[in-house]
Amino acid sequence: MRCPDCQHQQKYKDGTRCAHCGYAFTLRKKTDGISDYALRQIILRLTGKGQHCFTITQLILEICRHWRKQSTTLTVVGGIMALFVGGIIWAIGGWGPRIGLPLLVVLSLLALLLGRRNARVLPLKKARDLIRKYRKAHPIAELADGLAFRARGADLADQDFYYAPERILVVEYDDLADLLIRNRFHLSAKAIVVSRSGYPAPIFKACQGFLARHPTIPVQVLHDASRQGFALSAQLAADPDWQFARDRLVDLGLSRQALSDQTRLPWLPRNPTANGILSARHEMMLRDDQRVPVDCVPPKPLLNLLTAAVATGALALQKADSAIEAELDYG
Repeated sequence: MRCPDCQHQQKYKDGTRCAHCGYAFTLRKKTDGISDYALRQIILRLTGKGQHCFTITQLILEICRHWRKQSTTLTVVGGIMALFVGGIIWAIGGWGPRIGLPLLVVLSLLALLLGRRNARVLPLKKARDLIRKYRKAHPIAELADGLAFRARGADLADQDFYYAPERILVVEYDDLADLLIRNRFHLSAKAIVVSRSGYPAPIFKACQGFLARHPTIPVQVLHDASRQGFALSAQLAADPDWQFARDRLVDLGLSRQALSDQTRLPWLPRNPTANGILSARHEMMLRDDQRVPVDCVPPKPLLNLLTAAVATGALALQKADSAIEAELDYG
């Protein structure tokens, strides 16, 4: 085991506390599929070495990417082993090339197909459980969980929007509002950021008066690619709490049209105990009530994509593909 704090190496039998600095090891690669050190490196990559916050979805998908790389390595090893075993069977059976060669091809293809199928599965529950286990011992300060501004009950006057916002951005979930505000996206994009539920409450209350004074400000709606997300603008227009914005709503995406190509994307189920999948069968996934989350890419490329999206009026998932492939090895 390698200590993520002091880099000291020690064996599991020598205890679950670092003999050098006292760090409490929480994960074991043999049983959890990942070590404390590997998880710390994932967190450092997501934050850009402390520069960005991230959501639980971003962390889960990055852990799945880590496992996917391991699965790819195992698939290659499995293919080699299949050739080796097939060669032994061929030698023992004393068959000619007309039987032996097809046997090797079939065994190799089976190993590769099985590995490829497993690589498309996203073990979300396993990743979520180990994050929960890790956080009990080691809180993750950079995790945007939708609670950062929950306890701030003070009113925010209109004049406190000192950065002269040019738009209001409504996101689907509280943790995504946390992500954008804590990463100071509202300043760079000149946007008032609130969630569909009206979080953070002081900002939601203040932006009502702000919109009344600036009636030409657009209210852009950002949501997942899902049946629920596609209906979000209509739900807001019918919600009494959002009547002040009903005439200014602009759907930013992710839209159904953004799913028109054949890129495999991470689809997440509504059931938190179920696994996700990498799939290009977008319509089938939508019918199954699954979703492609807005935060399926890491913080930095996501912020760049959203900066362009609020300016152009649409979040183009096609532009996100390269970020997904480069950062998450998806697609």
